[in-house]
Amino acid sequence: MQASNEWFVADAENEGKPLIVRGRLFLDTLRQSGQYATRIALVWQYGGDTKGLPTDKETQGLDLLNEQLRQALESEGIAVLTAIFIGNRVARYEYYSRSAEEFGRVVEQTFASYPPLPIQIGAESDPEWKSYIETVEHFAIQS
Repeated sequence: MQASNEWFVADAENEGKPLIVRGRLFLDTLRQSGQYATRIALVWQYGGDTKGLPTDKETQGLDLLNEQLRQALESEGIAVLTAIFIGNRVARYEYYSRSAEEFGRVVEQTFASYPPLPIQIGAESDPEWKSYIETVEHFAIQS
């Protein structure tokens, strides 16, 4: 199954600081397949500017490594990136995965050649994709 490459972008606030939200649209086929029941959040802390957004250099690094990881996970059918939240000196990437173990294996392989990165990973069961649906309804659907 191929994931859509259509995204929305929204500006919001988190603790009075700017928050940039990017979310992937049109993932119903993947969501309804039942194959990706584990929601995984990869959280990356960065230094940032005075507004809490990443500097240009940090943005380049975040984008490069995120794209490497996304391609590795999606090409193997292990996970699909659904949303990115950047602000208040934190970048949070939300994936839906077949398993946390497979996800962790690909993260380790993808980042093995880099020095230790300031990331944390958390996983929870979300077979209905409630978090994804809430993100799309809150940020992408305008009434």
